[in-house]
Amino acid sequence: MSQPDELDDNWLNGEEITCPECHERLYRLDHSPLLDCYFLYCDSCLMRVDVSCYDSTVMAIADALPARDETYPTLMAALEARLRRCDCGGQFRDSAPRRCHRCSTVLATISEPSGVDVWPGWWTDETDTGPLEEEFTARYFRAEDLWKQSTRLL
Repeated sequence: MSQPDELDDNWLNGEEITCPECHERLYRLDHSPLLDCYFLYCDSCLMRVDVSCYDSTVMAIADALPARDETYPTLMAALEARLRRCDCGGQFRDSAPRRCHRCSTVLATISEPSGVDVWPGWWTDETDTGPLEEEFTARYFRAEDLWKQSTRLL
């Protein structure tokens, strides 16, 4: 007989949630370890940055960390210190509160946001959401011009 864990295909703990303010349908899930990037969210607005694990700045930052201190929180703190501020003036952080994509309300039900991603509820729809995804990504994700201009690494 199979163990319960073997039957669980929801290994990213995905679930639909509702914004407490505007009642928008959202989808929260744990960040997939199969993605080759980190998502850091603005602590003041809806924007996020997608930072590739293969980005030369990320690799230089990771290589500069002391061997005894190669933990995820230490890497995130080092990345946060090097990221350019959001256009709104906020700072991109791993632990920034997650927000509703419609009204920007902080989603208090996600009490420990590190490693949790929030998507619009239509993300899990069976229909073709390609055009919606492109519009959403263009509006809320920064994938270029990520780093502060600095000659010093850390």
